[in-house]
Amino acid sequence: MRIGIGLNLLAPDNGGVTNYALTLLRHWPEFAPDHPMILFSFAHNEPLLATLPPASRQHEIRLQTQEEALEHFDKIDVYFCPFGTLWPRPVRKPSVLTFHDMQERFYPEFFTVKELEERFFHYDWSLRMADAVVAVSDFTRDMSVQIAGATRGKFHVVPHAPDALPPPVKPAAWTPHDDTRPFVFYPANFWKHKNHLRLLSAFGEARARGADLTLVCTGSLLGREAEWREAVTAAGVADRVRHLGKVPRAEISWLFHHARALVFPSLFEGFGIPLVEAMQTGCPIACGHNTSQPDVARDSALYFDASAPASIASAILRIAADEPLRTRLLAAGRQRAGDFTARRLVDGHLAAFATACRRHTPLRAWFNERVRLPRSQRPRTALTPWEARVAARLLRARARVPNGYEHVSS
Repeated sequence: MRIGIGLNLLAPDNGGVTNYALTLLRHWPEFAPDHPMILFSFAHNEPLLATLPPASRQHEIRLQTQEEALEHFDKIDVYFCPFGTLWPRPVRKPSVLTFHDMQERFYPEFFTVKELEERFFHYDWSLRMADAVVAVSDFTRDMSVQIAGATRGKFHVVPHAPDALPPPVKPAAWTPHDDTRPFVFYPANFWKHKNHLRLLSAFGEARARGADLTLVCTGSLLGREAEWREAVTAAGVADRVRHLGKVPRAEISWLFHHARALVFPSLFEGFGIPLVEAMQTGCPIACGHNTSQPDVARDSALYFDASAPASIASAILRIAADEPLRTRLLAAGRQRAGDFTARRLVDGHLAAFATACRRHTPLRAWFNERVRLPRSQRPRTALTPWEARVAARLLRARARVPNGYEHVSS
């Protein structure tokens, strides 16, 4: 099989999705040398693609637009889009989509009307037109099937395998004063679903309850620096919060290795790569009992209610001080980390590509072009009441902490 991979959305601010794509490309020649990956790349990809070994880029075609990929379809057997949308679509080749989440169905208030319209247009119809779909978690598959009506049989659940973190290097912005107290760590861009505001409130409460800790954050502030400063000041934690911005992975590695815990209060995750990175580096985890997080962390995390600052604060206090708990979580995390391997990542994608080749038929291609494509042109900008009910039901089902998992309630 020759797989053409569309890379237009490969960008630094795409968070875990970018890490996933780079990890797949990095390991593809090692585990699938007989199935070349042909990169449909763009000039803006170059800084990220430059981090790959030469073997990962031996088949590369530089494009100006995504639509130009169609001119090179004689060179591929399968067309693969790893960033959540199949484009261009439909195509007269077996097509595979990696789908990450449809957060807008659960938290539409986090999106503009234009963003909602674009997501409805791209996500629903990409899922329906693709011949096979790689879902990054059971939760992602379930939302795709139950909300978008995608065919369950086309899905392959393939967990992420985070690229190995490099040897740790102390952050360039670290100061001797930073070494005076332990810290908890949160790596995340300042997106609304990452829930930084509740974390800051919770950290203020934890400090009032005796926590002698610093909160260290990394990631892009997305141009909202003033909003971040105001939130830190309002929470009364300006002297105990350090935001280091976007830092190299070697510095991320150092922070994981030296943090008292990863505190991960996200309201919504399709997967959650930092959870696995914490397991790999021996960093205890406290995270929300929502969406995909229990699927990923299982019994290697202390769970809290991410919508309740008091619950987050209790988790911070407990995971920082309870040594028997920390020991149990670290042991469970080391064992769980072994499930997220590059070999499993590559093999899962090969299985999805094979499914696409089996499912792609002239009749499916005709139906995509003559029926689905015209229907996809009808714009919409709001959830239906039915979608809202299904999304709420999925969130409720995922909010229960399984028996035997550590959790706090207040």
